[in-house]
Amino acid sequence: MATDASDAVDNLEKELVTLARRLRGLQRTLSDEAHPDLEPAQYALLNHVEELAPVRMADLVAALEVDKGPVSRACARLEEEGLLKRAADKSDARATLLTLTAAGKRKLTAARKKRHKVIEDLLKDWSPTQVKTFATQVSKFNKLAN
Repeated sequence: MATDASDAVDNLEKELVTLARRLRGLQRTLSDEAHPDLEPAQYALLNHVEELAPVRMADLVAALEVDKGPVSRACARLEEEGLLKRAADKSDARATLLTLTAAGKRKLTAARKKRHKVIEDLLKDWSPTQVKTFATQVSKFNKLAN
């Protein structure tokens, strides 16, 4: 019985690695959709800013679990591209709040629609019940992994 469980975990691990690799490829495609010169990490950063906005740089760094330097440089580049804006935090003059610009929101919306279409196409032969079950299981896994 232990062998069956071990084999199942081995298979799951292999499939998760494959899924992660394919999701990175999709993220590269979608970052190109959001902005031709945007790197996948910057696309992910825009998604986090949208989710948390208005967000302090320190809170964004904590959410991304990365060093401040690369996030700061990426934010500066996104600001130069007109996709992100900084504003002083009225409650703390030392802090800066990050939000998306209207252009940033439009780019993310377009990329998100494309992502939705890609996923929809991949699952076209699945029933709504199968999609719902899969979403529930992925959500459960993500909560455990968090």
